Amino acid sequence: MNRRERVINAVEHHIPDRVPMHINATKWVVKKLKTELGLSTDKELLERLCIDIYDMRGIDLHSGTAPRYIGPENPLFPATWAGDIMSFWNLKEMETATASGYVWELPLPPLANAQSIQELQAYPWPDPNWFDFSTIRQRLEPWKDFCILASGCSVFQHATFLRGMDHLMMDMCIQPEFAHYILDKMADFYYDYYHKMFREAGDMISIFALADDLGAQNALLLSPEMIEEYIVPNLKRMIDLAHKYNIKILLHSCGNIETLIPRLIELGIDILDPIQPECMDPIAIKKKYGEKICLRGGISVQQTVSKGTTQEIETEVKRIACELKQNGGYIFSPGHPVLQDDIPIKNIIALYDAGMKYGNY
Repeated sequence: MNRRERVINAVEHHIPDRVPMHINATKWVVKKLKTELGLSTDKELLERLCIDIYDMRGIDLHSGTAPRYIGPENPLFPATWAGDIMSFWNLKEMETATASGYVWELPLPPLANAQSIQELQAYPWPDPNWFDFSTIRQRLEPWKDFCILASGCSVFQHATFLRGMDHLMMDMCIQPEFAHYILDKMADFYYDYYHKMFREAGDMISIFALADDLGAQNALLLSPEMIEEYIVPNLKRMIDLAHKYNIKILLHSCGNIETLIPRLIELGIDILDPIQPECMDPIAIKKKYGEKICLRGGISVQQTVSKGTTQEIETEVKRIACELKQNGGYIFSPGHPVLQDDIPIKNIIALYDAGMKYGNY
């Protein structure tokens, strides 16, 4: 069974030869992993960790496979641009050193102080015609042995980077035209951008991933009514776009979104990530919804992977993976999908070694 077959079998609730696995990590973590394992390339690292999915933005979400930028001159789109989505929104990420390691940080939301629709309209919104997809198949060719995942889309979270979480949520309450304008403007761009990608290479792409944190540690960030008004219409557009090209759709949302899961299933979400164990019990979620939606994640990063011993990691992987893999429907991944610089490298290696050990059927 090849990597793509392994993943698709799991997503469709068949039993593959073993549980498929996925990784994303910051560039600092990727560098440390390569050094520790004596590897040079991303492909070598994915193969060593027995990863089945290739994220088109790269392991580090900044150095992957992207269309060629042909738009107006912009320092955020250098010749080496490789899919950094913040460039779309004219946001320059900053590398910040902390006591726990390096992190990416964003500037202050540029539309936080906007007072009129005219100010929103004047923002330098991206145009999908700035991107040439004609060589994307050729660029994906080296990764055809993997299950290819197109990531970077958002129908809520990225809008908070422009407007600010507080301002956007107030807009939803008191000036809905602001919220709808920003959310729809972003969704229109993403829909057209990924539609162009899928028209060119949809048969090579197996999963379309959205990143939209809709939960806090203990509850939804938005009421179900607000989710229906502001999130669902654009989310459904992306789901339908993926399914039009026979591509599975993954929704990433940190936090406790259990009350939303039946609606996500109804809408057509195929894969839910990351089943953050600090917020939801992965085993309970599997028992309730595991026949209707594929789960990815479930291994605690806040506690076990970042703070535990390698033996504690193996014990937790055994506990979670052996339950979630039952009857298919599980992709092995940590409970926060982007591994950060504060995690001991030996723990990450132990995580994926244990995933292989307990992922067999």
